[in-house]
Amino acid sequence: MSAPPGRVLIIGEFGVGALAVAYARAFEALGWQTTRYDMQAGYTRGAVLARARGLRRLLRPLLWSIMARETAALAARAELDLVLAIKAPYLGAGGLARLRGATSAPLAMLYPDSPYGAYVQRRGLPAVLARFDRVYIWSRQLLARLHADGVAAATYLPFGYDPVDYGAVGPVARPECGRRHAIAFIGQRYDKRARWLAALRGLDVGVWGLGWEGDSTLRESGACVHRAAAHGPAAAAIYRGATVAVNILHADNVPAHNMRTFEIPPCRTVMLTEATVEIDAFFEPGRACLTAATPGALRAQAERALGDATQARAVAAEGARVVVPHTYEARARAIVADAGVGRRVLAEGRDR
Repeated sequence: MSAPPGRVLIIGEFGVGALAVAYARAFEALGWQTTRYDMQAGYTRGAVLARARGLRRLLRPLLWSIMARETAALAARAELDLVLAIKAPYLGAGGLARLRGATSAPLAMLYPDSPYGAYVQRRGLPAVLARFDRVYIWSRQLLARLHADGVAAATYLPFGYDPVDYGAVGPVARPECGRRHAIAFIGQRYDKRARWLAALRGLDVGVWGLGWEGDSTLRESGACVHRAAAHGPAAAAIYRGATVAVNILHADNVPAHNMRTFEIPPCRTVMLTEATVEIDAFFEPGRACLTAATPGALRAQAERALGDATQARAVAAEGARVVVPHTYEARARAIVADAGVGRRVLAEGRDR
């Protein structure tokens, strides 16, 4: 028997295409009432600090303290069945203690980056994560490391996709350059990604994401760099207009997967991805996606897809079929099923 719908407080950033938006929609689709705490609004204080990144860093301890108090006050006003924080670096030991005093609901953390990687904003993060009743992590390798570091409540939960944003039916992007591209890449610039994309020199490549405008090597390779933002529906429209969508993982995501792993296939576009053990397990290489272990292999696979339209359509169709069950609604359903475990942990270990 499935649990009846409840009330969940979702903590995260709620911009276009954000993970918190996808989970809010997913819980609402399951009949849950959702309350949101918007971290971006907390950081920018009603847009007063929106352009003052340096000042926000300077004021970070104060802002984090204010945000923790706001979150606890929000939780105290609702009879919650679950608190789901998405990264939420402002919730340290003190903030969590305040939140526990405001609600008896299980406190769950869904961590979408590496707790040991380049984006950690709080020292001693595993010790903070150990204070949550459940920690959801997208990498089996990171799961083992968290367990070794004392985060006993950590469990594996992969990324997924939001059908509201990503699907085969919908608008097709008309880039500002005036033409569609056979190959699309969406993602922030990193040196690794620059090296891999350089292997596609001379092919029809469109690139979207932060940091690429100043990359002269990429432009010299013939790639078309676009300034337009590409999140959520805008990203899906780009993928639908391309034959191939390239997915090159950040180093922190290897050997697992990333969000694009599940966002490209539902657009019925060939996903040409860096090969990893986890991606191979989700999408059979050569049938539901194309994979490459090196930049040279990336080019060979791209040429293969562009040179064989029948095979490309077959791979795109199989990827779209295989990805169907991997929605965020399915992930939310798994969290709901796990919430009972969270309540027992909470009851047995409130003083953690």
